[in-house]
Amino acid sequence: MTETTCPCGSELNYSQCCGPFIEGQSKAPTPEALMRSRYTAFTLAKNDYLQLTWHPDTRPDELDDEPSDWIGLEIVSSETKEDSGQVEFIARLIHDGKLETLHEISEFELMGDQWVYVEGEFVNDGNHIKKIAKNEPCPCLSGKKFKRCHGAS
Repeated sequence: MTETTCPCGSELNYSQCCGPFIEGQSKAPTPEALMRSRYTAFTLAKNDYLQLTWHPDTRPDELDDEPSDWIGLEIVSSETKEDSGQVEFIARLIHDGKLETLHEISEFELMGDQWVYVEGEFVNDGNHIKKIAKNEPCPCLSGKKFKRCHGAS
C-alpha cells in the first residue's frame, strides 16, 4: 500500500501521510492529522490503531466489524488549544447500497506525547442516507456506474 494515494484525501502517498502513524513509526502531531489517520484506519480496518488512539475513558471494548466502503473525507474545520483540539469533518461511505454522510465534531486530547480521540457529536441526524441506483454514477467519483464499482458485490 506504500505507493497508493492516502484515503484521507490529502493527495499524498499513504507512506508520506497517514501510513507512518498507523504503522507505529511516528505519532500524529495534531488533532487533524490524527483525525485523518483514524479515517484511513477505518478504511483499512486497522482496529488496533483505532483502539490505540482512543481515549481510555471513552474507548469501546470492541469495534464494529460492519463492512462499509468509506469513499471520502472532508475536513470542515480544525482547532488546537494547548492540550485539546476539535475537528469538524464530513465522511461519506457506502453501506448496504446506500450513500451515508456522517457530519461530526470530534474532541481530542493530548495525553503525554500522543493525541487521542475522546468523543464526537454528530451534526446530522441520520437523515442523510440515499439509496444508490445501479445505473447512477458511483459516489466515489470513479467515473464508473455504481453497479460496476462499489455496487458490484
